[in-house]
Amino acid sequence: MDLKIKGKFALVCASSKGLGFSVAESLLEEGCNVLITSRNDQNLEDAKVKLLSKKYSGAVESFKCDLSKKDDVIKLFKKASSLSDNIDILVNNCGGPTPGNFDEIDMNDLEIALNNNLKNTIFLTKMIIPIMKENNWGRIVNITSSSAKQPIDNLILSNITRSGIISFAKTISNEYARFNIMINNIMPGRIITDRIREIANNKNGDLEEILDSMGRDLPIMRLGKPEEFGPIVAFLCSEKASYITGNSIQVDGGLIKSLF
Repeated sequence: MDLKIKGKFALVCASSKGLGFSVAESLLEEGCNVLITSRNDQNLEDAKVKLLSKKYSGAVESFKCDLSKKDDVIKLFKKASSLSDNIDILVNNCGGPTPGNFDEIDMNDLEIALNNNLKNTIFLTKMIIPIMKENNWGRIVNITSSSAKQPIDNLILSNITRSGIISFAKTISNEYARFNIMINNIMPGRIITDRIREIANNKNGDLEEILDSMGRDLPIMRLGKPEEFGPIVAFLCSEKASYITGNSIQVDGGLIKSLF
């Protein structure tokens, strides 16, 4: 299927590894020009080398950015604007907040989580959406978590901030749909990334046994792979998804048990 986004410019946040990297790969496969980001120099360089080695038709650029810092987000916006007159696609993504239950977190933890996992997404979207509005075309996909729909024990900060992103996205999707700007969320479940390993590490026992158990607990009987995640994001970023907005889609192997 031709998603009809060849030549579009995409900014994919936190994309040197894991889910963000899989999204960058999927967009490059469709011929997009992609700007990847990370706050780690080595991870960013390794990701760029790996993507360039696959010789996609789309161009790959990289930029070091700590998404928790407002000044870095401004610099990222300026970098993206210097590479293209149009920022057609924005994929908001960032690492999850510190695990913990209500007794364990303090107000400083909450402030950090809000900065890292909510405010930066709103701020970057605020800068980019006028460009999409002027072009009468845009796609925004926020990578959140299944915790936004079905709260996860010991991840109270993730439960709070991820659901905040979904509320934000649903609200503005109504405002900008008439400008052909589609805004959606993806809620990944148990996909093998550093984040899942971090969560597993907080449990008692052998790491690999815990990961295996986390997979067997799902209807699909295994953990997901990052490469199973990127294509659905690419589809939502495409011309083919021109009638889908304000939605939150699960990619979770059947983890969430609700009907809707």
